[in-house]
Amino acid sequence: MAFLPDDYELPTTTGNYMKLQPGSNRFRVMGSFSDDPPSAIMGWLAWTSERQPVRFRMADKPAKGSFDEEPKHFWAMGVYNVNLEAFQILELAQKSILDELTKMINDKDWGDPNKYDVEIFRIGEGKETKYSVNPKPHCELSAEAKAAVRPINLNAFFDSEDPFEFELTAEAPAPVQPDF
Repeated sequence: MAFLPDDYELPTTTGNYMKLQPGSNRFRVMGSFSDDPPSAIMGWLAWTSERQPVRFRMADKPAKGSFDEEPKHFWAMGVYNVNLEAFQILELAQKSILDELTKMINDKDWGDPNKYDVEIFRIGEGKETKYSVNPKPHCELSAEAKAAVRPINLNAFFDSEDPFEFELTAEAPAPVQPDF
């Protein structure tokens, strides 16, 4: 008699944010830095001494010594997490990942990451963590992924607010929901 049932799998929670897990992390980017308002943002990520994230727009990089650690460049974007079949926000500040994604996006054979899935394979822990980034063949976006997209206001990150909670007003344009 086994302690756990043969078909037991540890439950996973989807949540609103994609965290890179050990092993394969496959996703489809669901937006763009050029949307207005943006469905992807970039800037500077710093951490307070209480380990709270603080994000700054590209033009507002904090002065050297403002934080215990040097702020890192980051991207944040809506993605369809293929592994969990959920729309989430993925924030990336790992230079090796951003370098590889930039190469793929600038490569004429790959281009816009809305047109193919990306797999980030993570191994190791802490300072020993390594990543590999692999584009998957171009393919149509699944109906499930299209249906999962939710409006987000990524500019809320710059005010330490939740990008999923926002009010629609006449002065503030509705967050972009990509049309795939």
